[in-house]
Amino acid sequence: MSDKNVDQAEVNRFNREGRLHPSQWRKVLEFNFWFAVVLLVAGVYALVRIPGYQEGYGYMFAVPVIVIMLLLLAFCVRRLLFLRKGTITTFTGFTHDAALSRPLPKNYPILLYTIKSQGGNPMHTVAFNGLRRSIDHDVHAKFHPEHENTICLTPNGKVIVNVIPS
Repeated sequence: MSDKNVDQAEVNRFNREGRLHPSQWRKVLEFNFWFAVVLLVAGVYALVRIPGYQEGYGYMFAVPVIVIMLLLLAFCVRRLLFLRKGTITTFTGFTHDAALSRPLPKNYPILLYTIKSQGGNPMHTVAFNGLRRSIDHDVHAKFHPEHENTICLTPNGKVIVNVIPS
């Protein structure tokens, strides 16, 4: 499902209920997940093709491959369990854009920061609940400064999947 065919109100409804919308799965199954899947397939192929495996001395080559495959499998299963569970973590608070004026952390649980690079390109970050996360321009545009916003995160709290203005 692409984001262009999805009604934002439906996504917000799912997120308010504490569930992950199917269109947001790509935020959990990003490049790292698919790279791990490719490495798992390569590991299976390597195990099949290890020379000397039939004669009995290929086991010393297979042990490191199997250990790496188990670690990759654990990573992939953890990501898939996020999707199966389908729950998200939310954080709600009054939002302040630090670019407008100096922030007062005690009064503002969510702070938006914009830093210009040497080329003049803006890099956006958000600080909340003791965490600081980089966000892209689309997520930054969803925030309404000087209003209450709800940040929706994956269960491990590492990826912001949506921002809902309250």
